[in-house]
Amino acid sequence: MKALAELSDAHLILLAVQLCINGDVSALPRLLSQFHGTPSADIFFRIILTFLPESTEPSRYISVLESLANGSAPQPAEEDHDIDIASVGELSTSAARKEVQRLHLLPLRYPGHAEDEPGSPLVQFLIHRAHRIDSESGLQLFIIELLQPFIHISEYLQTWAISTALPLLRFNYEYHCENDVALTLEIIQSLDSGSAVNILLSKTDRRDRGGNVGRDLSGLVGPWMYGHAKSKRRKLNQLEHSGSISIFDNRNPSSGSRTSGWQDVNEWLLSTSIRDFPLAIEAVEQWSGPEDIDLGGYDKPERLVLSNDETQLALNYGQAALAAIYATTEATPETLDGSCRILSRIASLLEIPGHSALRIFENELEPLNLDLTALSDISRGAILHNSLLEPSNPLTFPTTHSISFTDAILVSVRTLSSLGHAISCRSAVDICLLASDEMQLSELRSVFETLRRDRRPGCDWRKIRVQLLWLRDWGYSDQSKEHEAKPRPGHGLFWRVPLVLLEGDILKAMLNAREYALAVELYAKTLTSSPLPPAQIETAVTESIFASYDNATNGNKTRGGIKRASEMLESFGPYFPHSKSFRQIKALISATHSLSFYSLTLQHGVPFQPVSIRVHHDALSLIGKVLEQNPKAYTELDNLIAIGRHLVTAGFPARPRDDDDPMHTNAPPSREEELLASDHRIISLSISAALESNDFDTAYSYVLTRLAPPSISSNAAIAKGDDVSWRAAYNAGRHRSNIAEPTNKPLQSQILRLSQRMELLSLALILAPSPENLPEILAVWRRCDEEMTSLRARESAEAENWDARGDNMTSSSNLPGGFGPSDAELDALETERAKRSRTGHAKRTSRLAGGYEEAPMGLFEVARGAAQAISKTAFPLRGSESVVTAASSAGRASTDSRRISMDTIGTEEGSGGEGGAGGRVRKRDVVSSMVTGRLASGLGWVLGAQPVNNNNANANANVDG
Repeated sequence: MKALAELSDAHLILLAVQLCINGDVSALPRLLSQFHGTPSADIFFRIILTFLPESTEPSRYISVLESLANGSAPQPAEEDHDIDIASVGELSTSAARKEVQRLHLLPLRYPGHAEDEPGSPLVQFLIHRAHRIDSESGLQLFIIELLQPFIHISEYLQTWAISTALPLLRFNYEYHCENDVALTLEIIQSLDSGSAVNILLSKTDRRDRGGNVGRDLSGLVGPWMYGHAKSKRRKLNQLEHSGSISIFDNRNPSSGSRTSGWQDVNEWLLSTSIRDFPLAIEAVEQWSGPEDIDLGGYDKPERLVLSNDETQLALNYGQAALAAIYATTEATPETLDGSCRILSRIASLLEIPGHSALRIFENELEPLNLDLTALSDISRGAILHNSLLEPSNPLTFPTTHSISFTDAILVSVRTLSSLGHAISCRSAVDICLLASDEMQLSELRSVFETLRRDRRPGCDWRKIRVQLLWLRDWGYSDQSKEHEAKPRPGHGLFWRVPLVLLEGDILKAMLNAREYALAVELYAKTLTSSPLPPAQIETAVTESIFASYDNATNGNKTRGGIKRASEMLESFGPYFPHSKSFRQIKALISATHSLSFYSLTLQHGVPFQPVSIRVHHDALSLIGKVLEQNPKAYTELDNLIAIGRHLVTAGFPARPRDDDDPMHTNAPPSREEELLASDHRIISLSISAALESNDFDTAYSYVLTRLAPPSISSNAAIAKGDDVSWRAAYNAGRHRSNIAEPTNKPLQSQILRLSQRMELLSLALILAPSPENLPEILAVWRRCDEEMTSLRARESAEAENWDARGDNMTSSSNLPGGFGPSDAELDALETERAKRSRTGHAKRTSRLAGGYEEAPMGLFEVARGAAQAISKTAFPLRGSESVVTAASSAGRASTDSRRISMDTIGTEEGSGGEGGAGGRVRKRDVVSSMVTGRLASGLGWVLGAQPVNNNNANANANVDG
């Protein structure tokens, strides 16, 4: 058998292959020393790489690799017998060469590495061997065991091990060992920076879920970025040496290489803040930025504290953290707290001047005076997601001004949250810098709405007012000692809202919260030093009262919204004694309270609510509905009149306005005229309700006691445009009961009711404002007169019949022991009856002759024609002295008639005398004289005839003479 020294180089190569196949590589250095040519370790590295099983523990051949790389001295000769050369000793040299030629050895350089990458054969072998172990056996722990002894012999190997193998092993075996799918060297080495960040942080989670984002950033992303940055820098240096770096113009190549990969980390932080803001908070708190890298002790990261690159990386990271604050749209207390922690962490990490004076963790609201010149012309695009990381964005790029502004925004958000109105920082910036006047006012009103809706007991409204005023300008007006300081753009969340408007809304909110005493103390007690002008205070209080009034469901002023409205009025009324609006509100509340005692339902079954009064075009018509729905309400006339007067005092018209009515085109009526019109309208409604209930006596009483004028002169002054009173009297005068009357009703009762109706018709003639209404009234009067004539005829017939029956009974009395009148007595009785009959007949004949001899035609024909003729001129009953005289007498007759006891009407008892002095005095005659006298006077004035009364007077004088 040949000795080891006698073997050719081909035999030695085949023997090395055999030893690697058997897993015994310890003799490879001796075989290398036996080479006859120039010894090269490359061939043995390739043999090991190709034939040594990947499952072989690295500890078994690390020393061999060191010996091969160092070219150590061969072992002593006596150890030759330890090497079994039988497998190759029988081969000839030519056969051995042929076997060597058939070997397919792997190259030292891994196919995925570029040809120009530096590295010794050992480094290339180690990298290729690591890939083979990963791909063939999956025993990734052998990789670091293989690389660790040699990691410091080459910067390239060190960089590759730190940036590739270290993140791989940490991700698969240390940080996220529970993953089903493990990373490989092939995958991690082929990633770009963006993909590497996303994959290495794909399993990162919050601490409460078992995650540790700071560890992953410093232990996974940091090492990968370490190697990525060095590789980029090395390539750029090569370009610089080759003269092709000119494509970068004036840019710093080192800066471009270092910031490009870390910018992907910033993008990840920004996107994470949108997806999982608590995770972004932990990332900022646990990781200090690109300086915070864990290389596992294999190297120390470069700390170029004074270099521009390092400063730029830190600023970019700080910008990403600030961008995370503005990117989230969540408005929870946890989000606010996390945003404050991010700001504090970044301000401290970057050592921003004034970072120790942040107000986000202070309870008191101190005035702020910020320089926001850089933010004054910011556009809406600055808060878009793709613009938050732009270095030119003044909102997120870390500076003293941006940190101070963010601090003010966070304090504002915290203040709004304490008021129950939560918004995000993004929304706050939008309101502060980009919102218009209307948008800021709308957001402020939503804050007040939140305070109104979420009313909490024990709220300190004095403190709430201070907070709202601070939110407007961040205390700038207080700091400048100017109550009306000019607002500074962007300096305050609601800086566009006028201070007076804000104070007015605060006052309304206090009133809504029933803080009446505080509101009076702050705004009304000392009007000269009040934050609001008196007119603004009155307006705000009025609007608050009406808001409570309109929302009330019951009109009773001891409950609900009407009670609150009354309390506001009582609190502020003494400080505004001459306020017209307060006086109207007081009257409105009184009317509403009185109406609440009646049952009232509007259309479609909707129950009455106080707001129905304010929205109704004719508020007094609601009293008509009260009368319709409450059967006996018309008996409470005084209460209804008081309600109407309160409504008129509250500013509602006594009658509905009609633009086509010429009466409403003139000057508006005075308050006295409106009150009188309201009284007459309500009396009329009550009369109609009484008539609907067949209560004629009440209607008759209301007409005579409420509508009848005391004199004709006063009636002329108040009846202007009154189209209600006369119609009420007219309706009562023509009323007939819709209930069937008994057939045996006394004739005297019928005459009494008819005389009352005729009296009402005569009053309607007096109250009628226009001659156009006369025919209508007179037509009813004629029918009543005819009926009265018929009833009187029946009365006379019955009286004569009764007298005749009495005479017959007297004359034919044959009772035993009876004493009849003597003949002289019978003659005297018959003479008296004849005289009475002649006297009554003469009076009727004289009255009929005197009343119609003066007229050239029928009375009603004259009235009908004259009414049409004189409608174009002044109505004579209102203008002439004769008319006044006639009307006065008619008025006196009407007044006197009310004083006559109804029991005496129709009696025929007289004192007796000449000239009819002892004749019958009947109410019908009084009414007839009043009506015919007024009509005849008016028509006679038109026709040029002498008044009837004068003729009668002359006739009476002639008779007396």
